[in-house]
Amino acid sequence: MTEGEPTPLLVEDIQTERLTLTALSLSHSAGMYRLWSHPDVVRYSGKVTDYDRTEIAMPASAPAESDKIIDFWRRAAADGWGFRWAVVERASNAFVGHIGFNSLGANSEIAYHLSPDHWGKGIMSEAGRAAIDWVLINNPDTVLEAFIEDANAGSIALITRLGFKATGTFNEGAQCYRRP
Repeated sequence: MTEGEPTPLLVEDIQTERLTLTALSLSHSAGMYRLWSHPDVVRYSGKVTDYDRTEIAMPASAPAESDKIIDFWRRAAADGWGFRWAVVERASNAFVGHIGFNSLGANSEIAYHLSPDHWGKGIMSEAGRAAIDWVLINNPDTVLEAFIEDANAGSIALITRLGFKATGTFNEGAQCYRRP
């Protein structure tokens, strides 16, 4: 690596009581397609693009489209500015969603998506606590943020359970929540 090149992120696996968080890869293609082709999952996702900023129509209509999202996050990790873990149930080894950071640094923006048949089971709360612990261990001075549309009541309930508070500032229709 030469000076000025990005520092790739080493995305470590994390084990929780019920989950394994592991680096998102093409081995999660089928699960990502099921997730990103579901209208309820993508309803509040905003504009989705590939790494070259070409928009991907949502909900995804083919695995090749959700594979571009996997590629996006693998390249972001290689460039050192963001990544996603696949959220996998330990008991069944089933892919149920993903969580990670849209940005890392002085401000780190957490983001996540979970399969609707797993909503309301505390899975994303468990994954969220693990992700927050990881980022604070690796960057204790970071300010944690999440951007959520006001109509997304489930995500607002989750992020407030994780200790975030609404700031009253908005970006592209999504309110900023910050963890003090």
